[in-house]
Amino acid sequence: MSTTISNAFISVNDIVNNFIISYTGPGKIIPDSKRTEVIFHARRCLQEFAYETLKSKMTDNAGVIPTPPATYPFPTDLVAIIKVSAGAPLVEFTQLTPTTPPTLPAAGQYLVDYAAKTMLFNAADAGDALSIEYLSNALTTDESAAIPKLAEEAMYICMVYAILSNRGNTDLNTLQRLLIEKTDKLERAKSRLVFTNFS
Repeated sequence: MSTTISNAFISVNDIVNNFIISYTGPGKIIPDSKRTEVIFHARRCLQEFAYETLKSKMTDNAGVIPTPPATYPFPTDLVAIIKVSAGAPLVEFTQLTPTTPPTLPAAGQYLVDYAAKTMLFNAADAGDALSIEYLSNALTTDESAAIPKLAEEAMYICMVYAILSNRGNTDLNTLQRLLIEKTDKLERAKSRLVFTNFS
């Protein structure tokens, strides 16, 4: 599984690299830190952020549109679909609005059944390679995962707090200030993400 990075998202790997450059080294808030330590705390911070606060963007390129009935199961961690593409080269498909009774999709279209956690395609598209770009609630520890840039600052301060709180010589006043800043940035990120349409 790979991830397509857009302007609205940043990979966990880039978060780790940016953190090492900005926060670690002589004269910085964290004078010395190994990359493995930074990666560990980045993963812990991802797990700490509830999925409704920080959704990860993932891309599933593993499947093909099945033969009739041409239904395809969601990735298990899918929260919302951003984009569906199929064919070679990949062409973006159009999502149908659900109707009662359901309208069957034409070629190049798909219908989402959130209750059954499947997508329905036209039989004419069967066998085409399928790419689903979606928001995930898994908060994967995969470093290629992408998280919204709106939550980037909250990630950094969470990582700073996590690293320094695990060191015995950190000033308690500094830790208290960092905890307050972490909580504030997380709440800001949550309020901004609530009103963001990633599609």
